[in-house]
This record gives sequence, structure tokens and C-alpha cells, in this order.
Amino acid sequence: MNLFRSKAKPDADGYFTTVAFEAVQAEQMTAVTINRHKIILTRWDGTLYAFSAECPHASADFSKGWVSRYKVTCPDHQYCWDMRNGRILWPDDENYRLKLYPVKVDDGIVKVKID
Repeated sequence: MNLFRSKAKPDADGYFTTVAFEAVQAEQMTAVTINRHKIILTRWDGTLYAFSAECPHASADFSKGWVSRYKVTCPDHQYCWDMRNGRILWPDDENYRLKLYPVKVDDGIVKVKID
């Protein structure tokens, strides 16, 4: 019985391999886990995005929320963020930021850089 999970190793540029690009659908969320970091992958208008699956407001799981165009909405309190820059859209008097990750496609595979 293996009690320990091996840690994924990044490539030379610090990016981790996740899923095939075709698995990430436009306006749909694809959850991946890299060394205990749960990350959401999605596409909007031809651009690929990667952000933390944990809501910065109350730690809800974004994979149970939804995306619409460039906006990601938390399932618990309906807080909304712009996945292009991490800024909160609603409520506008809050100061939380969505954690974004650098993402790229290499040979048809989505790669994410975590820090």
C-alpha cells in the first residue's frame, strides 16, 4: 500500500503537464490538481485561462460554480471575478483577487506554472 504520493515535477521552464488542450472546453471549467493545488482551466474567446479553484472570499470550490464569457462566479455567495486579470467584479466594494496562473499549450498539452 502506497501511503505517499509522488510529487509532479515541472519542466525546465517551471510548467507542469495537465490535460490535453481538447479537454478544456470554452465556457466550461476543467479542474486539475498539481501537487495539492486545485486549478481550474477554461477557455474564452480563443484564450486559455488557469486560476485557483478556491474562492478568495470564502474558500468555496469554483468547480461547483460557473463561467460566463470572462466572468467566474462562486457557487456559495455569487461573488464574481474577471478571469483575465483576477479583479473582483461583484460586489465592487470588496478587495479580493482571484489567483491566476501562467498557462500555455505545448504539443497539444496544457501546461500550468505554479508558484
